[in-house]
Amino acid sequence: MIKIFLFCLFLSTAAVAQTEAPKAFSNQQQELIKKIEDYFNGIKTIKSKFYQTSDNGATAEGNFYVLKPNKMRLEYNPPHPIEVVADGYYLIFHDKKLEQVTYLDLDDNPAAMILKENFSFDKEGLTITDFSTEPGLISVSVTKKSQPNAGNITLIFKDKPLTLKQWRVTDTQQITTLVTLNNMETNISVDPALFKFKDPKKNLRPGDVPRRR
Repeated sequence: MIKIFLFCLFLSTAAVAQTEAPKAFSNQQQELIKKIEDYFNGIKTIKSKFYQTSDNGATAEGNFYVLKPNKMRLEYNPPHPIEVVADGYYLIFHDKKLEQVTYLDLDDNPAAMILKENFSFDKEGLTITDFSTEPGLISVSVTKKSQPNAGNITLIFKDKPLTLKQWRVTDTQQITTLVTLNNMETNISVDPALFKFKDPKKNLRPGDVPRRR
């Protein structure tokens, strides 16, 4: 169960990549893609509740925070002792009960795009593998061009006004997880202390996890 909640997030590097070739988009679709880029670039902070469901029946909920650039926090409500922190350098998975910590390079995952200060799909080296619209909704699936096996993420937006509503991933066990944002607030004050992580291992010395320059 812990593995499911730890790695089925949109930030998981264990997701199954969709390696199909980039699609050609109509002028209208290109305009919507640019609108999505502008939407992300207009957001400096996010505070939201989230609810997570998987098709194996697992569920969880908690709180989601973003502070650009490159800072994010996911806190799971009990009984799941999980937190995920992007501290500006790393994506950190922490099982508070077991005191297990995993550090991942933040830029290795396509989901880091929502944490960028000046975002564009091309600049971030992202391939849009699918783009679809239906009444009230827009869905965009992306992978990293240089690392197609690093994961695939599908972002789902409400269209009026354009608002990020959900994301979806499928893990290596073919379990699909959907995360829904509720009561999302943007561009409000968010405490920077939320994105500072203190490793519970008492013997961890400064420099044991090198910072990228």
